[in-house]
Amino acid sequence: MSKTLILQVAVPKPLYSHFDYLPPVGFKNHLLQPGMRLRVPFGKKTVYVGMLLKVVAHSTVPVEKLKAVKEVIDSSPILSEENLDLLQWASQYYHHPIGEVITTALPTLLNKGHSAELPFLRGWKLTGAAGIPAKNAHQQRAVLSLLEQYPEGLSQIAITHHLSDNITATLRTLEKKGWITHQLISDTPKVEPFLPQSPLLLNVTQNQIFRQVCAQRQQFYPCLLDGVTGSGKTEIYLQIIQKVLDENRQALVLIPEINLTPQMIDRFKQRFAVPIGVWHHKITPRERLQTWLSAREGVTPIVIGTRSAVWVPLARPGIFIVDEEHDPSYKQQDHFRYSARDIAVVRAHRAQVPILLGSATPSLDSLYNARQQRYQHFVLPERAGTAIHPTFHLVDMRNQSDKRLSLPLKKAISQRLSAHQQVLLFINRRGYAPILMCYQCGWVAFCQHCDARLTYHESNKHLYCHHCGESRPVDIHCPQCQHPKLFLLGQGTERVEEELQQAFSQARILRIDSDSTRRKYAMTQILENIHKGEVDILVGTQMLAKGHHFPKVTLVGVINIDGGLYGTDFRDTERMGQLLVQVAGRAGRADEPGEVLIQTYHPDNPLLIRLIRKGYAAFADVALKERKAADFPPYSRLALLRAEAIELELAMDFLNKAKLQMPHCDGVQSWGPVSAPMERRDKWYRTQLLLQSEQRELLHRLLSQWLPLLPPLAGHKVRWSLDVDPQNLY
Repeated sequence: MSKTLILQVAVPKPLYSHFDYLPPVGFKNHLLQPGMRLRVPFGKKTVYVGMLLKVVAHSTVPVEKLKAVKEVIDSSPILSEENLDLLQWASQYYHHPIGEVITTALPTLLNKGHSAELPFLRGWKLTGAAGIPAKNAHQQRAVLSLLEQYPEGLSQIAITHHLSDNITATLRTLEKKGWITHQLISDTPKVEPFLPQSPLLLNVTQNQIFRQVCAQRQQFYPCLLDGVTGSGKTEIYLQIIQKVLDENRQALVLIPEINLTPQMIDRFKQRFAVPIGVWHHKITPRERLQTWLSAREGVTPIVIGTRSAVWVPLARPGIFIVDEEHDPSYKQQDHFRYSARDIAVVRAHRAQVPILLGSATPSLDSLYNARQQRYQHFVLPERAGTAIHPTFHLVDMRNQSDKRLSLPLKKAISQRLSAHQQVLLFINRRGYAPILMCYQCGWVAFCQHCDARLTYHESNKHLYCHHCGESRPVDIHCPQCQHPKLFLLGQGTERVEEELQQAFSQARILRIDSDSTRRKYAMTQILENIHKGEVDILVGTQMLAKGHHFPKVTLVGVINIDGGLYGTDFRDTERMGQLLVQVAGRAGRADEPGEVLIQTYHPDNPLLIRLIRKGYAAFADVALKERKAADFPPYSRLALLRAEAIELELAMDFLNKAKLQMPHCDGVQSWGPVSAPMERRDKWYRTQLLLQSEQRELLHRLLSQWLPLLPPLAGHKVRWSLDVDPQNLY
């Protein structure tokens, strides 16, 4: 055993343990602290950027066999003790390698070893003792007026940009008077001077929620904000955040989709004269690093972002908000499979601050937590202002001659167009048609690599697999029987758009799906056109259902909701209900009443009828009872072991061996192994083994004992992963 200091380092590899290293030769050991990045040798030639987890006195490996760290990158920890502890907790809870957890949580440039120092510029700020300049001291007045709008200070470059190139003498004069002082200003985007919009007047229910949360803002206070669409949840967020900013603390706001970002950012910018950090996958690596660093230093008071923003460190956390908390996109579905919503709750608990989980259609998990009194349950049953709930109508497609756009829907569209109102048509399938088929021999165009049909896209006459990305030109004759005519069955957004153009040739129609919004600022431009009234009919997928405010939309048409009624996953019905209520919520959000027409071949489905007649709460009551009877979450805990291989037998053999190695535990059941519902995807055969327990502790204890036994069973031909609290069994 050696007395030499040992550095325990997390290396960005899919390995479940840390690795021991010696300090660099000649480095002063007392300067080494957890949370610092190190360049470490790994293997024969590779050098990785690792994270120092702990400094200890002993190693289980003989000292002479340990390698020395090549370089200490940081002069001080880039992760605080609290941040590092959170990542280690997440690694343990999700049973995922700590190196990959840290890599997920850090910006790409930091993982590559870039500087973690926030650039600073020479600047100025008010001292708080400013007097009144003489009437003819116009430049002094201008400087003081400008700095009043920037309490944190403004760089001299920015002051020069706003006022004059010859401002230096004026700044020195004001400094001598003691009215301004030097300040190092972070090189972050500055807010242009403007007069913030005044807060809206809260109604009685909103005000009660606002006061109650603010009264608890010095402690952990988890709240489920259960408000119908248009009930004013965002206004409550804004006013609570203002209280947090007044205390010089920070807010982290999570949203589910990148396409909601422009709308949310605009609303926040209209209310807060402070820098706002933005975080999503379309910003550049440099922008991502800038947001991360400025939030960590406390320079950016508000951070708004999608799933991975939950890892952005805050210097002075004051509130966490998860908007549309029910959305499945908060769960990472590959690599490190974490839930951003659940991590946000853990962060709020550790920081002892409130967290708001907002939704018009809360997840059954959150409703269950509220009923167990783990969350405070606030309900906003009415829309804010004069807006009223939309009316629902089911259209029985069995009685319609047109199987795509029913006669009642076409009639309703014509009425809205005549009244110069907007229409939204929802179909949760992009492309033109999901099936290309030969009637002569029954051939169907399937993906070569997946158990999935190819979707035809009219925009470029290609067939696409929406699972693996394969694409090829459309067949002009049947490859099986050579018949010259093939048929397109079903419909997607492109086909609905085409049929609308034929039926309503004078209407301005806009399609919104992931194909039409690929460019960085495409969605921003689309939303701008909609709000200007330059669009009559919107056709889109579920990205239209989430959080958008379209005051001129008075009719929502749901083309096909039936897929969610009879899905293969036990959560499919819940998601169908959420999606239907969310998309319906886009109708009638202003003064004009809204109407929702739902085309279905199952108008007698009891859950669908209950949803539209009695609302989401009544629907959720029945869904929770069904979950309890089946002992599904939230009444039990799940973990899913997945395996993939080029040959089905290899994947199945691994899971069978894994099941034999599983420690016995009376409180944990295992189901399978079985093939995944989509057995083959992107050339890999997929299998799964499901673990279920009513007690979380028992499940995690078993996983901790079991996982170290699995790597030797897989070999090099099987890929495997563990998903704790899986949101998708597909």
